[in-house]
Amino acid sequence: MNELSVLIIDDDVWMQRILSKIVSSFGFKPYVASNGYDGIALAVEHHPTLIMLDVLMADLSGHQTLKVLKSIKRTRDIPIIMVTAISDIENIGTAIRTGAIGFIGKPFTRATIFEKLRDVLGKDIISQASAIKYPTEKEADEPDVQAVPQPIRQENESPQHDIHKTTTLSPGSISQRYKEDDKRNLDAIKELLLKPKG
Repeated sequence: MNELSVLIIDDDVWMQRILSKIVSSFGFKPYVASNGYDGIALAVEHHPTLIMLDVLMADLSGHQTLKVLKSIKRTRDIPIIMVTAISDIENIGTAIRTGAIGFIGKPFTRATIFEKLRDVLGKDIISQASAIKYPTEKEADEPDVQAVPQPIRQENESPQHDIHKTTTLSPGSISQRYKEDDKRNLDAIKELLLKPKG
């Protein structure tokens, strides 16, 4: 199976972190670029499944970056979603004419991102991504589970019993995790929007 990844091109570090965390939680490997030039280079190198592109960026705007990506043979077929606080018709029309497949308005929720990814990529790709677990940097540095001493089992316990005991999640706990993630994401967006400029 090919790597399922999302390239995030945004000059705001907080937005990069928020979007990276969200797409990672759906099983996509995130790549991040702080400007259009780096974004184009990463798109050519990694050929991501999808690109999320900010409109307002210094040097090379989102519209200019989109135009370049659509003119390169290797990247022209990658679906691109514009992520922006701008919602005027002229900007939307320009991006659609240039090849953007959709928009996500700021501020957004985790559910909004999920719905847009599902609409653009389809349920099959979302299902494939959710079945993949990419290790985080922290996990990659941790020792292999096999090397860690396992707890001593009681005579009447079986290995299968241990597996079920440690991996079962109730629907309520999963729902609670999603709610907590959404709240953290919204809090981070609020902090970003309230941050003084300069």
